[in-house]
Amino acid sequence: MRSGSVEFRSVADGSRYASRIGTDGSFTLTDQDGEPRCPAGEYEIVVVQIVLTEDLAADAHQHGGTVPRRYADYYTSGLTTTRGVADTTPLLVTLATGDE
Repeated sequence: MRSGSVEFRSVADGSRYASRIGTDGSFTLTDQDGEPRCPAGEYEIVVVQIVLTEDLAADAHQHGGTVPRRYADYYTSGLTTTRGVADTTPLLVTLATGDE
């Protein structure tokens, strides 16, 4: 995936932390005020792919593989994580792209 966004939603209070996904796949979560942070807690995760295809032939698209729609909805994504208070390790979010 070469463009899109990722969002974490707190299971405890529904607060959300989001980021655009960089061309290298990296992201830095920020709160609603734009401050880079994601407090300790349990989170549900969604990933939304942004595909810009305007004025391009189908074979000229450079958006990478298509991400299954189920990852864009908290009810169907199945993606979760728990972050500890002192947890600063990078988080890897892996999506299955085959038929499931």
